[in-house]
Amino acid sequence: MKLDVKLDHFYKSVIDDATTQSAKILEEYKEQLAKMYEDRKAEMLEHQALTIKNETDNVAREKNKQLSSEAINIRRQLSEKKDELKDSLFKDVTAKLDAFMKTSAYDELLVREIKSAKDFGKDEEIIIYINSSDASKKEMLEKKSGAQLTISTIDFKGGTRAVIHEKNILIDNSFVTKLAEEKENFQF
Repeated sequence: MKLDVKLDHFYKSVIDDATTQSAKILEEYKEQLAKMYEDRKAEMLEHQALTIKNETDNVAREKNKQLSSEAINIRRQLSEKKDELKDSLFKDVTAKLDAFMKTSAYDELLVREIKSAKDFGKDEEIIIYINSSDASKKEMLEKKSGAQLTISTIDFKGGTRAVIHEKNILIDNSFVTKLAEEKENFQF
């Protein structure tokens, strides 16, 4: 029986050792799996954070693109509206200018401009032009200003133009030029 006891003892010893090794291997495997799980979890969280950041950046970029596009559209519409209002304003100014040209104040303005051009030219040969629409006023203007006038073949809406050829000087008091300058320099 000694042998049976020894065999039992050996069997028990081998089983205990195998159980201990099995438990140790199982514990190491669990630790390894836990570490792999934590690594994979950290990797997935990092990937998810990167994806969220990229998507957030894409959304922000798209929003900025849409805002920029809308701002350009609004600026274009504003510019069109400004041009429309500017054209309307200058149509009104032109209509008032047409009405002004039918008054005696316009005739006085022409006389002043003619005298001013004549004084500027002094003894130089000067050609003073009036618009063809003012042809009926030529004789009266010549009497009041004491200057020889020429009717222009180019329509300049009203006012006067004078040329001193010897000095290459153009005195442009025409309404078309003044309106164009005002329209160009006009700011809202």
